[in-house]
Amino acid sequence: MNRVLIILCLLVVYAVAQAPAGVPAPRFGLADPPASEGAIAHRLSRGAGGLILSWLERGADGFELRFARLGTDGWGEPGVVTVQERMMANWADVPAVVQGGDGALYAHWLLPSTESSGWYDIHVLRSTDDGTTWAELGVLNDDGIEAEHGFVSYIPIGTGVRAYWLDGRATREEVAPGVHGPMSVRTARIGQSIEPSAPIDLRVCDCCSTDAAMTDAGPVVVYRGRTEDEVRDIWIAGGGGGEGPRLLHADGWEIAGCPVNGPVIDASGSTVVVAWYTAADQKALVLAAFSTDNGRTFTPPVVIDEQHGASVPQGRVDVVLDGDEAVVSWLAKQGLAGSLKLQRISAKGLVGAAVTVSPIDSGRLSGFAEMELLDGNAVVVWRDTDAKLLRAAAVPLEKIGGSQEDGARPE
Repeated sequence: MNRVLIILCLLVVYAVAQAPAGVPAPRFGLADPPASEGAIAHRLSRGAGGLILSWLERGADGFELRFARLGTDGWGEPGVVTVQERMMANWADVPAVVQGGDGALYAHWLLPSTESSGWYDIHVLRSTDDGTTWAELGVLNDDGIEAEHGFVSYIPIGTGVRAYWLDGRATREEVAPGVHGPMSVRTARIGQSIEPSAPIDLRVCDCCSTDAAMTDAGPVVVYRGRTEDEVRDIWIAGGGGGEGPRLLHADGWEIAGCPVNGPVIDASGSTVVVAWYTAADQKALVLAAFSTDNGRTFTPPVVIDEQHGASVPQGRVDVVLDGDEAVVSWLAKQGLAGSLKLQRISAKGLVGAAVTVSPIDSGRLSGFAEMELLDGNAVVVWRDTDAKLLRAAAVPLEKIGGSQEDGARPE
């Protein structure tokens, strides 16, 4: 098993072929990413002059972490960050390439332990020549303990980036007979080196992703918490509310296992928006809430989607601010069919109708769609499980929240 790509949470190994002949038709004016057939584990982030997409694929010499920039002229040529004999990615915990406030690029990939596929470390690299060459910085989790470490999110800061991640060091400690410690959220600054980490919250959900943003009052991170009674609602730390963790909204979702469905956040100045999924009281909902005081207080949540008839929201959300409004993406399921949707919202509620970007596999193999803004468009990237390709769409912002009926594709 030391030469296969380990996929946790429903283990799947992908065989990667060469890119198919012919170019897929552009969607809403945007060609698909320059990734080979079989590419997985994509991540979209903001960079200087455009966006950065990263993904994993198999090459001749091993498993490759690749990236490409997207600007107003389209996709650039893909580059290779690192090639490894062993890498780990699951449908929710993926590598990344991001740009720091110092202009450098930072990347991470996950190395599974030889002892257990459920244990892995976060390896970090840095490039000062726009990804031509990469220097190894070391391991982000500084515990030296074989445990789960992942679900990394970043925000740019002046000296590089600040990283947040789920850290399983306490899960290897037996706190009572047959009972081990919980997962935690930790943070560290990364620049020319990785600084020592610090805890944010010592009891959180095991495998729901983190997300972070920068406000006028400083960095803020959101994640799914976990109480002693197994209530797994959304928590927030930093920003205008101070460093300590606090409950963002009391959904009251009591669930014995991790739903693998974390929150997302975006911020501009003192305005913050957070979107998330919950199934409290056996009712599936996609919610979002706004703050105008750097995340200290939030409006009552806006219901973006809820179960009605055979249509059930599955979550897997993303969110971007567009002025004092926001655009949310999420996965909805009707019967066996999934749909990737966009909706414009304000603090007062929905704005116009939802837009369906594309059909999408509602299973785990499609992963999480990623969304960012570029040149007046909501750029969305997702995985087409039938073609085993990464797909992309650039949906004009004026088409989101217009008068079209739900399910209409913008022209």
